[in-house]
Amino acid sequence: MATSATIKIQGVYYAKVYKHFDGYPDGMIKWLTEFNDRFNKHRGHDAEYKFAQLLRYSSKHGSEFDLDESEFTGWGIAPYNDQCGEEYEYILTKDEVLCKPR
Repeated sequence: MATSATIKIQGVYYAKVYKHFDGYPDGMIKWLTEFNDRFNKHRGHDAEYKFAQLLRYSSKHGSEFDLDESEFTGWGIAPYNDQCGEEYEYILTKDEVLCKPR
């Protein structure tokens, strides 16, 4: 059974990323923290750009973090407040990555 998760970017309150597989913290935290720290260092907490660049980063560096590389399933964009049946919710802030079990 899949362990789904959603990823929110602090400051973007209209959409979130849905990840259908491998949403456990042991796999997600390293990837999200590396991305968040790297983005914040080079761009600052520019929320809309961070949201878009998260998608690009996951595609470009997916193999490094063992992310699902399916072209047609496994990833999506959902309205910010929708419940997607996710087991974990991650929030990228200007300082850290928060993980909330759902």
